[in-house]
Amino acid sequence: MKRRRSALILLCALLCACSAGGKQGTDEKTLVFTGLAGEPDSLNPLLSAMSDVDSLSHLYMSYLLESDDRGQLIPEIAERVPTQANGGISADGKTIVYHLRHGVVWQDGVPLTARDVVFSYRAVVNPANNVPLRVGYTVIESVQALRDDTVVVHLRRPFSPLLAYFFGPQGVAALMPAHLLAHYRDLNRVAYNQAPVGSGPFRVVQWRHGDAVTFAANPLYWPGKPRIGQLVFRIIPDPNTRLQQLQTGEADAYFDVDPQLLPQLRSLSGIRISLTPVNDLHVLRFNVRDPIVGDVRVRRAIAMVIDRRKLIAAATHGSGIIVNGDQPSNGWAYDRPLQPVTYDPRGAKTLLENAGWPMQPNGRRAKGGRELDLTLVISPQGINGSALVAVVLQEYLRSVGIGLTIKQVPMGLLWAPAAAGGILASGRYQLAYDAWWTLGPDPDDTWNFGCDQIPPKGENYYFWCNRQADAAMQRALATYAQAKRTAEYAIVQREILRDVPEFTLWQVQMPDAYRPHLRGVAPSPFGSEFWNAWSWTLR
Repeated sequence: MKRRRSALILLCALLCACSAGGKQGTDEKTLVFTGLAGEPDSLNPLLSAMSDVDSLSHLYMSYLLESDDRGQLIPEIAERVPTQANGGISADGKTIVYHLRHGVVWQDGVPLTARDVVFSYRAVVNPANNVPLRVGYTVIESVQALRDDTVVVHLRRPFSPLLAYFFGPQGVAALMPAHLLAHYRDLNRVAYNQAPVGSGPFRVVQWRHGDAVTFAANPLYWPGKPRIGQLVFRIIPDPNTRLQQLQTGEADAYFDVDPQLLPQLRSLSGIRISLTPVNDLHVLRFNVRDPIVGDVRVRRAIAMVIDRRKLIAAATHGSGIIVNGDQPSNGWAYDRPLQPVTYDPRGAKTLLENAGWPMQPNGRRAKGGRELDLTLVISPQGINGSALVAVVLQEYLRSVGIGLTIKQVPMGLLWAPAAAGGILASGRYQLAYDAWWTLGPDPDDTWNFGCDQIPPKGENYYFWCNRQADAAMQRALATYAQAKRTAEYAIVQREILRDVPEFTLWQVQMPDAYRPHLRGVAPSPFGSEFWNAWSWTLR
C-alpha cells in the first residue's frame, strides 16, 4: 500500500570474526544482505510509508497471520487461520475470533498476550499516531481480549479482507508490546521506532543510519532460535554498488535487484537468481481532475501508444509481466478473459482528433491555440529505472504529437500526505510513473480506487470515483465466498480498463540474487521475502 542498522564494538567484532560472505566466525555465522529501497524511514511499520519497511519488519516483528511462498495465509502468532468452517468467523461475518499460541514471548521475555493485540489495534486507530493507511481497521467496532490467549474482533459489517489486514501481511502494523508503549500518548517520536522490541525471529541490535541495521538471532522465538546467528542489512543507495558487493562476496544476498542489472547479474558465476511474481504493479497514473487528462479519450490514447512489450524489455530485461487492470496475474481475482488496451498508435491518433486535439504543421497537437503538452512526475530515488521509463514514454507520446516534460521529485515528496505537500496526494500532477506494492494476498483495492479514499481520507491519488467499480468493491467486501468476490473484482477490472484512471505497464517479477551457501530463501509472492528467515541456513 504502502513501498519501502549493533554497538560499534559488536559490529567490528563481526567484521573481524567472519567475512561478510557468511563464513563461520568464532561461534556464529553472519548473513550480510543488501537491496530494498535503502534507508528506512522508521523501523516501526505502524508509522512507515515504505513497503520495504513492512517487508523488513518480518525479521524482528510478528503478525497474527503470515503469507507463505504459495501466497496462502498461514498462522503465525494465531494458532490457526479463522474461517467460517472452523468457527473462527461467525455466520453473519461480523465476528472473528483469534486463538493465540501459548508460550510466545517478547524479545525481553515478557509474555505476548491478547492485551498486546488490543493495544496494537488501539495504536493503529489512534488519530494522534501518524499512520499512513488504516484500511480494514475502520470497519472494526471493537477488539476484546476474552482471555490471555483469545482475541475477539467485532465488525460493523462483514469485511472479507480483514484477515489479511488485521495484523496480517496486508496490514499497516505489526504486533507491539503494551508493557513498553501503552503509557505514551502517541508513538510518533518514541525511541522504540529506532530499536523496536518485537517477537520475531531476530532482534534489532543497532541501526547505524546511512550504514547498516544489525540483527541478532532471538533465542526466545517460539519455533526455536533461528539457524543464522547474525544478520546485517547494509544500506547502500546505489544498485551498482550493491551488485559489486554481491560479486566480491562482501554481501551474501541482494534482495529486490534492480532489473536493469539483470544482464550483469546473469553473467556472474556462482550466483543464484530467483524471479518471484509479486503483487507489485508499475503503473502510469492519471489525475482525472486535470483539465486535459481528465478526458478519458486522452487517457486512452496515451495508453494505446505505449508498446508494453518493448517497454518491459528495455526497463526490466524481460522480467516484467504484462497484466491488465489492478490485479496480479497470479492472484485468484485476476480476470484472464479481460480484453486489454492494445498497442494501436493509429487508433490513438483518431481518439486525439475526436477529443479536439488536431495535429499542427509543427508535428504537435493543439486546441484553442494551446499545444498538448503534459508533465510526467517521476522519483528515481524511489523507483529504479524511472528515468529510462520516462524517456521511453516521452518518445511514445511524441510520436502522436503529445509533448511530455519529465519532472523529477524526491521520493518523500512524491508520496507524502497532502498536508505535507505530497505531489500525488495533493493532486499537483498530470501523469506520474509509480509503483505500488500490496503486501498481502487479498485482492481488495478499495484503498487505491475507493470513492471514500480520495485524499486526504486515503490514497486514491487518481481522484477517480467510478460508481460501478465502487459498488462492486463494496459487494466483494461484504462476502467471504471467493467465487462471488471474483465476479465482483472482474467488474472493477473492466471499469478500470474502460475509464483508464491508470494504465498498468507491467507486474514485477522480483529478482533476488544470493550465493549458493544461503539456503531456504522462498519469497512470498504476496508478502515478505523474510517470512521464513528463521529457517534459513548458511553452509
